[in-house]
Parts: sequence; structure tokens; C-alpha cells
Amino acid sequence: MDLYEAIHNRRSHRLYKPDLPSKEVLERVIDAGLWAPSGTNAQAWEITVLAGKAKDEFVELASGCIPYMEPLLEKAGVPEKGRQMVKGFFKNLGGAPVVIAITIYKAKDEEMQMANTQSGAALVQNLLLAAHAEGLGTCWMTGVLFVEKQLLDYLGKPDQQLLAITPIGFSAKEPPVPPRKEREVRWLGF
Repeated sequence: MDLYEAIHNRRSHRLYKPDLPSKEVLERVIDAGLWAPSGTNAQAWEITVLAGKAKDEFVELASGCIPYMEPLLEKAGVPEKGRQMVKGFFKNLGGAPVVIAITIYKAKDEEMQMANTQSGAALVQNLLLAAHAEGLGTCWMTGVLFVEKQLLDYLGKPDQQLLAITPIGFSAKEPPVPPRKEREVRWLGF
């Protein structure tokens, strides 16, 4: 798959088939994530892949973020139907058979923490694009950060920071193309 095609065609999926992707495919996706650039080459991240009972327990804890998200969605003007869809998605992550959690190490100073965060974000983007190339759907999720402590405790990583999670699996529904917002791109010195 062409890189530009992957970038333009990757979508956030919110409904999955129950079929478990092969471990070999998941390993390729994770390996692509791990090849992300990182500040000072610290590679200050960890990935946890959850399926079966572990995934179900993790998702149940993650759904604890719903009460925190409801007022934010309402304030943002998301219609009732959209708010119900979001709440339903967070209850079971669209039925995805696998969830991947990305955690980063906590740095001693603010600048290195920002580098760890940006490095982890690069890992997530690599992972999402690789999953798309493998025919899998994903959804970069940060709403679960409202229950970060509970999720980190479950993962046995209380001293780390939860960066994001993504459900991953075969999509049961192709998401629509979201509109792109107009943003200024400044070209200086050309």
C-alpha cells in the first residue's frame, strides 16, 4: 500500500467484527509502531496487547470515563444521538477483539516528558497506519485518560503515563470520510 494512500484512507473505526486478527499480523503492526522516532532515541514507551478476558476487564474499567465525557460532549454541542453513540462505543469499544494500550515513561523534567509524549504519539500513528495497511481498523482514543489511574493499575504500570488506547480488529462498517478543517500553512523564506 502506498504511504500517501494509507494516510488519506485511514479512518477511525467504531464497529468491529468479532474475528481475532492473527498474532503474526498484530506483531507486524506493533513492530511498525516500535520503529517510530523518539526524542534522544529514548524509546520511552511500552505496548500492552489485550484480548479475551483481559481485554473485557480492561474495557469495563475504561468505560468508567463515560460520566466524565458526557458534560464535555454536551458542552461541545454534540447532539443527543451522537452522545448516545459515543457512550455506546465506550461501553464495549465497538466489539473489537483486541485493545492495545500505549504507555510512556515519566521523565524527571517537563521538556523530556514532552519528548516522550510526542515520541509515543509517533508510535501510535505508525501503529494505526500499519494496521490500516493490514486491513484492520483502529481508533485512537484518549477519552479513557479520565480513568488513567485505574487502567494503569490494571496494567501493572502505576508509575507510567497512559498515552492512548486503540481497539483493533476487522471493521464491521466503513466509516465516512471526515471533513478536513481549513488551517493556515505558512511558508517562510521560499
